[in-house]
Amino acid sequence: MVSKDELLEFAERENIPVMTVSCKKCGSISLLMGENCYIGIDKDTPESEFTERCAHELGHCEKGAFYNRFSPFDIVSRHEARADKWAIEKLCPEDELVEQLEQNVDSIYRLAQHFGVSEDFMIKACKFYGYYNEAI
Repeated sequence: MVSKDELLEFAERENIPVMTVSCKKCGSISLLMGENCYIGIDKDTPESEFTERCAHELGHCEKGAFYNRFSPFDIVSRHEARADKWAIEKLCPEDELVEQLEQNVDSIYRLAQHFGVSEDFMIKACKFYGYYNEAI
């Protein structure tokens, strides 16, 4: 499990400032200005969501997954998927997920507790790795 503090230390090592700001509408944002990346996370973000938002925004920075909202040729979902992929791999590594599944930890709730993420994020991770069957 990667903690909030570990993500903030990672951001500091990578020279990516993480600031608390007021951005109620989107919850968090990452910006690329020149060669520098900046992350803003809404000041009222619950502790339980901070880690996921921070990891997602770091994913934008680490993968260079930024889009131009004024360009009709840019595909927003592609950049969001790249940021999600980075966040999932950082917060819920596949080898650790497989280890939990082999130990019969098979409820989304218990997996989410183990990784310190929300159930929605855990479902997204399981779908990403191909371990989620919606038919069940």
